[in-house]
Amino acid sequence: METYTIQNDYLKIIVSTAGAEIISIIDSSDNELIWQADPNIWGRHAPVLFPIVGRLNDDHYYYQEKKYDMSQHGFARDRTFSVDSANDNKLILELVDDEETLKIYPFHFQLQVIYQLVKDTLQISYVVNNRSQSEPMYFSIGAHPGFSVPFESGLNYQDYHVSLTPQVTRPRITLRENNIDLSQEKRVDDQDFDLDHQVFVDDALIYSLSEPTVVTISNNKDQRTINLDTGNARFVGIWSQYPEEGNFVCIEPWWGIADKIDTDHQLTHKYGINELDPTEKFEAYYSISFK
Repeated sequence: METYTIQNDYLKIIVSTAGAEIISIIDSSDNELIWQADPNIWGRHAPVLFPIVGRLNDDHYYYQEKKYDMSQHGFARDRTFSVDSANDNKLILELVDDEETLKIYPFHFQLQVIYQLVKDTLQISYVVNNRSQSEPMYFSIGAHPGFSVPFESGLNYQDYHVSLTPQVTRPRITLRENNIDLSQEKRVDDQDFDLDHQVFVDDALIYSLSEPTVVTISNNKDQRTINLDTGNARFVGIWSQYPEEGNFVCIEPWWGIADKIDTDHQLTHKYGINELDPTEKFEAYYSISFK
């Protein structure tokens, strides 16, 4: 595992080639803003989810009549990425298919993860290329950054608040035993809440998105905020571990989602799946601002 650093006057970002994962974000006041991966609670920082998001029903799918097994969130987070390019404020990491990935995911792909600093904002892009000359590929992708809360000394987890902008009615999707139950989908007028570990007793809060949405972590004792703009994501999940309690909250823009409870296991039918034509590319993007 190697690490690479991009930085400016506002932020210092450290990224590992293991999973192309952000492992540290330090602000100009020397505060660590990323969860530091306590293995007794949640042992990751900000994994990249590919080629699935969430869990497959019974951890398998079928493609062209062949069964494939795959664990939650896919394999990218456990693979070593190569470095395509790196400078002071931009880093591009890359993963391509190989013999091992083809055993569980029968597609020829190139995945680029791009991190770029612009003042107090970290811009993140995922570019997926279908390397096949003849076959479409099917995939999901997502982000899973865990933010350390409190991110200011002298404050507590319960001092913080999560809010979504714009304030509109959004469909909320229910998880049942790691899969989604669309029969229980509800339209929710107000998604804002005060942070408390009990909020996550039923797992993540998941919303369908029809427009770019800013998810803000703030508190009522100072003006500092973390603002995640979901960009062109189709869903967003808000999560923290429960019943184990860690001082973090994950804000997760997704281009895909877990299996439905009544899935037929066919990858081409999977709810929220992306289909990419031969030699075509797909770009997902979001950003995080630290004010």
